[in-house]
Formats: sequence, structure tokens, C-alpha cells
Amino acid sequence: MLSDLPPTSLLLDAAAAWSASTGHGGVRLVEEWVWPHGQSRVARVRTGAGDVVVKWERSARNVEREVEALRRYVPVLEDDAGQLLAADVDAHVLVLTHVPGTLAAGAAALDPDVHRQAGALLARLHASAPAVPDEGYGERLLTELDEKVAAHADLVDAADLVRLREVATPVADVRSVRLVPAHRDYGPRNWLVDAAGHVRVIDFAHSEPSPWAVDLQKLTMREWRGRPELEAAFLEGYGRVPDDEDHLVLRAYVALSALATIAWSVAHDDPGFEAEARSVLAELVAG
Repeated sequence: MLSDLPPTSLLLDAAAAWSASTGHGGVRLVEEWVWPHGQSRVARVRTGAGDVVVKWERSARNVEREVEALRRYVPVLEDDAGQLLAADVDAHVLVLTHVPGTLAAGAAALDPDVHRQAGALLARLHASAPAVPDEGYGERLLTELDEKVAAHADLVDAADLVRLREVATPVADVRSVRLVPAHRDYGPRNWLVDAAGHVRVIDFAHSEPSPWAVDLQKLTMREWRGRPELEAAFLEGYGRVPDDEDHLVLRAYVALSALATIAWSVAHDDPGFEAEARSVLAELVAG
């Protein structure tokens, strides 16, 4: 899908239009990122009013979610997240403030202090709007899992799917939850760490109101496996630990996400992601 990505000029034109609206002119590409999945194109652009980040997102739904989050919830994070400067929803293009740092990779992704800061940052996001009660969430989550099981029965052993359903079934007892402004793709791949070790967050394309524990899913599937010190640091920063119902929601959501990731990885020929998701699924099935 890389062949049908929009040209860099689309991003530069968006930056130029924003810069002109501020009374400045002239833009220059500083750096650009394109991922093999072809779902987005992101550029850092130097304008007369300073550096901005311009993002094109393939999915219209992702654009809608990100704009909603950037307008309603992200402002509370101030300089700890890119803030929306302009949006052309029809063209799927957003212009954001540039925040310093590089993606938390390698040692940074496994640094307890980075996780502690990320937990505190997530708590601020979750508190950016009043929590909304949601009745019947557990049953709906289980129904969604059943739909995924039926849709992807050809990708996973039938006995494993039966066991996965058994593992997730108790979530149906979770009658009521409280929905918060969740990131839903929260982890080092969307954290920036600057030279001083300060953590910031990016990419709100999957943001939707959800139970707070949903934002632990990526970490549970990746960095926290076998590293309880990272989970403890994160929860210390967040200021809360999951209770029994949170664990039921998280386990069912991880099961759902593992199946969805396997299907996505097969469709996009990403064996690394697929292996990671199958490993998580195997742990769930094993109990």
C-alpha cells in the first residue's frame, strides 16, 4: 500500500497553508516517516512560525478519532503532547505542534522511570473529562470476541479458540464500567523521550472512551511480560492498581487484541507482530 501513499507535497502544502495563516511564509522538510504498513505518512516541517508535525492518516475513522481527542482531551496535556493547529478532515491531514524527543526504544522502553512518567501522563489524559458509566460492557466485549473468533477461525487452532473463549468468559459478569478518554495504543512506540529523559505522548488515532484498564493492553502484551518492575513503576505513576474487575476486562481485551493482531499481521505480511500476538495468545490459553 506504499505505492498509493500521498506525496510529500501534500504535507508541505498543509504546513504552508497553516504558516501563511499565521502571517509567515516558506516551509522546509526536516524529516519524514513512512511505515511499511502504509497507513500513515508523517513529516516534521520547518515553517516561519516554527517546526510543526504534519500527519496523513489513511483511515477516515482514525482521523475522526484523532481530531476528536486532540480537540477535547489532549489540550490538558499541554506541551507533553502535540497540539492540534489545523485539520483537513476530508484530506485526512492534521497539522500539530512539534514536541521534542525520540521514540522510546531500546533501553528507554525498559526504563522504570520512563514507565512511571508514562503512567502519570496517562492519568492526566484519563482525567481530562468526567468518566461516563457504561452498562453491559462486559457482555458486549465478550460478544465482540465471539465475532473475532468466528471471523478468524482459520488462523488459530480450534481447541485454542475454545480455551480462549473460556478464559475471557468471566468478563460477562462485569456489568458496569466507567469510560474515560483512553489512548488505546499506549506504549513506548507512542512515547517520546527527550534528552533530559522527559516523556511525552503522540498518536491519538485509536483514542475512544474506554475503561481505564484498556490502556494497559499494549504494555501487558509487550514490555511488561516478565518485567513486573515496569508494571509497578507505571501503576505508581498512574496512582491506581487494577482491581478484580479491571483484570477481567484487561484479560478479555488482550484476548480480543491478540486475535485482531494475528489477523492484521497476516493481512499485512508482518511476521514479527504475528509471532508476538501468537505468543500472547499461547500464554492466555495456558492460563
